[in-house]
Amino acid sequence: MWTSLSTIASLASVASAARFMLHVPATPLVNPSILPSTTHATLQSSGPPQDAYITRSNSFNFNNVSVGSYLATVHCRDFAFEPLRIDVTLEEAVEGSGEKKEVVKAWQTFVGNEWENKGENRGQGGNGLVIEVRPLGLKAFYQERTGFSPLSFLKNPMILMALVSMGLIFGMPYIMENMDPEMKAEFEEMQKKGVTGSSTTDTAKQIQNFDLAGWMAGQTDTSSRGHSPAPQSKKK
Repeated sequence: MWTSLSTIASLASVASAARFMLHVPATPLVNPSILPSTTHATLQSSGPPQDAYITRSNSFNFNNVSVGSYLATVHCRDFAFEPLRIDVTLEEAVEGSGEKKEVVKAWQTFVGNEWENKGENRGQGGNGLVIEVRPLGLKAFYQERTGFSPLSFLKNPMILMALVSMGLIFGMPYIMENMDPEMKAEFEEMQKKGVTGSSTTDTAKQIQNFDLAGWMAGQTDTSSRGHSPAPQSKKK
């Protein structure tokens, strides 16, 4: 009795087992023929993961996959591949016949998101379904040190300020020599009147002598405004 039950259970498990293939296509990003021999794919569910190594046809063969939902991940030393969600279900071959067959469905999935958050469909079919697993990019373990670039050196604000100052120092005499005589005369007259220096000095003195406390209290500085003293009354 126990033997017959175990035989039936084993036959049921074999009957409900599916097989499919993960295939690495040739893309401009990666040539599958250069992938190392250690490249392998895993199917992870609640139990221990199923492992399959890459074949000469650039594929991973999974056999006897039981009904369930799996996370398919390709592990490679040099390239990163997108993870896939693969569901194996039993569906009726013909409606009303009672016969059931294995159906494999694959979607793009996202690490760190909810399991029900499915991406683009990657294939659906029965046993022998070929599912493409696409590479995401080349793995970079080290950051390349940038070399010296004269353009980046000239973009420095301090260097730009120094260049402008040098241009003014060495270019001002040339500008003064080639200046229009009338404009040159006006500029010299402004220098004689002290427009460039006296106004700045007076403004600085006013700022230094400003009484902030008195201004906030509503007082005014009569001496700074140059008011004349009040006339004294004449004695009769």
